[in-house]
Amino acid sequence: MRVRAWHHNLAAVSAAGMASISAPSIGQTDFIVEYESGIVATAPRAAAPARPGSQFPVDHYVELDRPLDFGEQFWDESFARANGARGPAQIVVDLAAEQLYVYRSGIEIARTRITRGWEEYDTPTGIFPILEKDADHRSSTYNNAPMPYNLRLTWQGVAIHGSEVDSVSATHGCIGVPLEFARKLFANVRKGDKVLVTRNWRPGIYG
Repeated sequence: MRVRAWHHNLAAVSAAGMASISAPSIGQTDFIVEYESGIVATAPRAAAPARPGSQFPVDHYVELDRPLDFGEQFWDESFARANGARGPAQIVVDLAAEQLYVYRSGIEIARTRITRGWEEYDTPTGIFPILEKDADHRSSTYNNAPMPYNLRLTWQGVAIHGSEVDSVSATHGCIGVPLEFARKLFANVRKGDKVLVTRNWRPGIYG
């Protein structure tokens, strides 16, 4: 993905088309990343502290100039890296908003729209460990259907995996994400990492 970035009036672009930037501090809010899809994001904004004991804190989040459409995504860790964020990626799936969020040390680094299960195949909510990772997984239940970059959440077949993501498709309970996003997510998580699947995630932030 080609990214153009600005910090104040500085924009130094490399020959590869990527922008190099001065490392922003947590308090700065004028850092803008413009994605090739036309989505514009500001630097993560400070959020209210999460409930005590929460496994999924949100300390800073990204503001987009418009909601993501199906098939759209962003992934940018420059702000998290500049502020020394370390540790595993944390995944939150909001079934109501049909979005998946990724955080590192409480800083939002990625977001995408999802495809999910409906009615009798409704995607279950809860906190799930990643039980298995399989980059080339195929379904043993649904006609050997490809489920690339599969992150298994339950032994009953619920997983996060690469999929067509649009306004009409549905799954048999899995969480489908765009293929390129699935590849990045697969590379950034480990077996045992926790995934929160919920509804109406942080409405004070995401509406």
